[in-house]
Amino acid sequence: MKNNHTSMFNRNHSSKRGFTLIEVMIALSIFAVMAAAISRTASQNADTVLYLEEKTLASFVAENRLNKLKLSGYPAATQTKDDEEMAGREWHIVTKVEDTPLPNFRRIEIQVAKMTDKENSLVSLTGFMGKY
Repeated sequence: MKNNHTSMFNRNHSSKRGFTLIEVMIALSIFAVMAAAISRTASQNADTVLYLEEKTLASFVAENRLNKLKLSGYPAATQTKDDEEMAGREWHIVTKVEDTPLPNFRRIEIQVAKMTDKENSLVSLTGFMGKY
């Protein structure tokens, strides 16, 4: 009798080992949803980093242009469009110099965009320059 009871215990115990197919499928479904969410988040983070890098470089281009204008003397009231290369990228720059209500002061607005998307500026920088 003792032998019979032990073998019955082993048979019942061995049949309860492991996971059922439905449990495995549910676990895989949960993992797939989590992996997709993590992948989407990582992709969005990469896009954000690239956008911020472009915006930072565009601000450097705008600041360089403003400093060049200030170093070249009192600018004439004009609007210019030109292109410049910086950090291995081509930039489209629109520089607008306007009179202000104050005599001997000019307002300088600089807009910088990527060459591939000239209509949408990444950065707009405004500065003022006095004649004296």
